[in-house]
Amino acid sequence: MNMIDSANYFARSLVALLLLALPPNLVAFQAASQRILPSTAAAASPQSARQSLLLLASPSTPEEMFASQGWKPIRAELDTLPVFCVANEKGQPLQYNVNDETTMPFFYCDVKAAQEELVKAKADLPADKSLGLGIIPFPLGNAFELMASNQAAVIPSADSLEAAGAPKGVNPLGQQIPLFCCMDIMQESPNTGKPVLPIFMVHKEAKEAMEQAVAVDGGEGFEIVSLSLPRAVEMLASNEDAPSFHFLPPRDSIDYIQNYLENTK
Repeated sequence: MNMIDSANYFARSLVALLLLALPPNLVAFQAASQRILPSTAAAASPQSARQSLLLLASPSTPEEMFASQGWKPIRAELDTLPVFCVANEKGQPLQYNVNDETTMPFFYCDVKAAQEELVKAKADLPADKSLGLGIIPFPLGNAFELMASNQAAVIPSADSLEAAGAPKGVNPLGQQIPLFCCMDIMQESPNTGKPVLPIFMVHKEAKEAMEQAVAVDGGEGFEIVSLSLPRAVEMLASNEDAPSFHFLPPRDSIDYIQNYLENTK
C-alpha cells in the first residue's frame, strides 16, 4: 500500500471513528527518507520537542517508550488526530532543510497552515517540481514518533500557541504542541464506555465544550487548562493514576478530510 492509499485509508478510518463511533484500524505511514524537494519555509530547531520527551519518567528514553507495550494504546489514541503535510503526487512528503543540517517533512496541526504552505511551495518551486503537490492527512501518533527521532517536525497552530500563552507571532516551528482540557468535564469513551477526559487541539473548541457543560449542569464556568503533547504522553505513559484521555481533532481537520474523501473516490 503506497502512501496515498494509506492516507485514504487513514482518513476513512478517522471519519468512521468520528461519525460512527467505530474503532479505527489505522495504517502506519513511513515518511520518505529521500529528499524530494527543496525547502520553502523558514528553518528553526525542532529539538525542544525531543528534549521534552527525554524528561519522561518511565521509560527513560523516547526509544524505550516507543518499544514498550504501554505506548501502543497511547499511539492508537493519538492516531485519531490528523496532522497534514505537503506531498507530491506519489504521496511523498515535501522535505525541508532545518538549520542546513538535515532534511525532514513538516506536519501541520492546523490544516489551514498546511494549505498556506502548499500555496507557498507551488509559488516558489519550478513548475515541474510543484506539479501534483497537494496535502495529505497523517496520523499524529506516527508523526510524534518521527519527531522524537528527529525525522520530522510537528508544527502547532499559531492560534493554539497564543491561547497557551506564547507571544503573538512566535515562530511555531520547534514549539511544543499545546492541548486544552477542562478537568471538570468528563465524558464516556465511545470505545469502552468508561469516563475519559476530552483533550482538544483548539482552545476555542475546548471553551465551547465547557460552555455547553455549564449550560446543561448550571454553575460557573470551569478553568481551561493547557498542557503540551509531550506532557500528556508522559502522564499516560508514567502515571497509572492519570485519567484516560480522549483526543478530539479540530473541526476544520474533520471538514478537510471529509472533502478529501469526496475528491479521492
